[in-house]
Amino acid sequence: MRFRGMVGRLLRIWRVAAIACALVAGSHSLGAQQPAKPAAQTAPKPAAAQATRQTVTLLSTTDIHGHIEPVDYYSNKPSNFSLAKIATLVKQQRAEAPKALLLDCGDTTQGTPLAYYFAVKDLKPKNPTITAFNEMHYDAMAVGNHEFNFGLAEMWKAKRESNFPWLAANLKEIYTAGDGFIRPYIIKNVGGVRVAIVGFITPGVPRWEIPEHYRGYEFEPIVEAAQRVIPEVHKQADLVVVIMHSGLDRDPATGKIFEGQENLGENAAWELAEQVPGIDMIFYGHTHSEMADLTVNGVLMAQAKNWGGSLARADIVMERDEAGRWRVASKHSRVIKTSESVAADPAILKLAAAYEAATEKYLDTPIANSEAAMDGSRARYEDDPLVDLIHRVQLDAGHADVSMATMFFPGVQIPKGPVTVRQAAALYVYDNSLYTVEMTGAQLKDALEHAAGFYTAWPAPAGTPLKLPGYNADSAEGVSYEIDLTKPVGERVLNLMFRGKALDPAEKLRVAINNYRYTGGGGYSVYKGLPILEQTGVEIRDLLIEYLTRTGKIPSVADGNWKIVPAEAVAAMEKQAREEVVDRTR
Repeated sequence: MRFRGMVGRLLRIWRVAAIACALVAGSHSLGAQQPAKPAAQTAPKPAAAQATRQTVTLLSTTDIHGHIEPVDYYSNKPSNFSLAKIATLVKQQRAEAPKALLLDCGDTTQGTPLAYYFAVKDLKPKNPTITAFNEMHYDAMAVGNHEFNFGLAEMWKAKRESNFPWLAANLKEIYTAGDGFIRPYIIKNVGGVRVAIVGFITPGVPRWEIPEHYRGYEFEPIVEAAQRVIPEVHKQADLVVVIMHSGLDRDPATGKIFEGQENLGENAAWELAEQVPGIDMIFYGHTHSEMADLTVNGVLMAQAKNWGGSLARADIVMERDEAGRWRVASKHSRVIKTSESVAADPAILKLAAAYEAATEKYLDTPIANSEAAMDGSRARYEDDPLVDLIHRVQLDAGHADVSMATMFFPGVQIPKGPVTVRQAAALYVYDNSLYTVEMTGAQLKDALEHAAGFYTAWPAPAGTPLKLPGYNADSAEGVSYEIDLTKPVGERVLNLMFRGKALDPAEKLRVAINNYRYTGGGGYSVYKGLPILEQTGVEIRDLLIEYLTRTGKIPSVADGNWKIVPAEAVAAMEKQAREEVVDRTR
């Protein structure tokens, strides 16, 4: 018995020893529960301590405006601008920098007949531009003012269909969740670097949109909002990047503010860089320009060309300091242009094919006939039958006495013979709706004087090219008048007549204008707050198409109700316009 007991004790000791040996062996193979050793001799350093240098690559687009395929819808010819070509460039950049973030600065969902068709005519499919953005794996998008063009329901539908966040830190909103809520910023991790992406939208939206299109949102000045938000973001991030739908209000070479931009706050990119510390990089848009490697107050800035004309790229080298914090070691940016040699991405073309086919079928629908070939090249400085057509539509639909309108797209071409929706869409390229407001004769004259102020005084200084009027230089129908460019601004409108008599300043008139003008767009403050007599709620482009379908004819001769004097000034503007066309084609 003693012998058996002794053997039993020996066996138990042997088993315990065997188990202990196994545990020790296992601990070495699994890296667990080892005795503590000096750091220099033990387990590898944490990943964060290993990475002392990291390059963060950022890619940006802006103002795509629904240009998915490389086509000019109005001329029906190929174009080098498109999201499909940008997609090819993005793939090339990601091959070099797989962790690159892809960002957009807004004005994405409006701007082409394709975007319009699937926001107004057929809402069942997913938003086409957002579908393309999803395919390209965008990381974030700043909200643009044109996202509000089709109303909140359509904007929220596009946002809901996005696989990436929409950002705007200067929105005060009643929405706290769901489709209506727009986030101020996000934080992304790129190789251990915490990258904050902060969005801003131009605060000018209430000047351009009807109130129901932005109900529940207030637009705070960008710099004011940034002074509150950027310090909050800076606590959470190593690198602060801004994407903003707002541009430069000045010449970057001289710092001189552009005429008409003073104190507007619409384009605040320069002020943001200058006045708000803590920002490392700003991608901006809205102004349809292009800029790379601009530095303002130590902030790197870049803007891609609109409509998919180029891709902006920034490379920011981050290094750890002695305390282990990431710091910017160097940064630079560039723009990569699209061209004929850049092929459109097959995946984007494939997903856009059905959208494109429906759009082209719609655009090719014949609706009227024209007795002569016409274009809009002279329509901003002399009475023109195509602008008269817009006036007729507005007078008819708005039951108005007077109409105010302009030539938005001087490149419009109306052929002799059949005219299609394509040409009508080119004649009115913006998604504006029609208002009929009550004005006095004095207020109408103020509006005409404001329009006349867009023309250069005559005679122009020797050797100085004339500044041709842009799309804010409205003309009127329903009255007759002259614009004398030898007179001072504010005193140029002469012989203003209504129904054969001098217009009485106290006479009340029904005046047809678009919603952009009603909110003061183009500096027409005279319209703000006027009594609204009628509001169609229909885009003026649709009213134009309906009118042409109903009447079947485009007028080929202007009625001559207004003119600019002296004739030498008009001749000089025509010469300047021809020279600018030649310059653009070189």
